[in-house]
Amino acid sequence: MSDSKSPSQVRLLLAQFMFQHNVDVEALYKALGADLASSDNEAVSHMAGIIDGVTLATSKIRAHGLDNWSKS
Repeated sequence: MSDSKSPSQVRLLLAQFMFQHNVDVEALYKALGADLASSDNEAVSHMAGIIDGVTLATSKIRAHGLDNWSKS
C-alpha cells in the first residue's frame, strides 16, 4: 500500500522546507515558471498561512523560550 499524502499535507511539508531554507512562495513559483495570478488561490493562501504561522511561532520561541512561547 502506498503512503501517499494529501495535497494539504504536501503543502505543509513544502512550507516547512521553504521556511527552513528561507525561500518565499513567490520565489518558488518564479523558479517553477508559474505565475501567482494564475495559480490555485486556495493552495497559495494555505502555504502563505502556514509560513506566517511558523514565522510567528519562531519569533515567539526566540523571544520567550520554548516553554513559554505560547503563553505570550
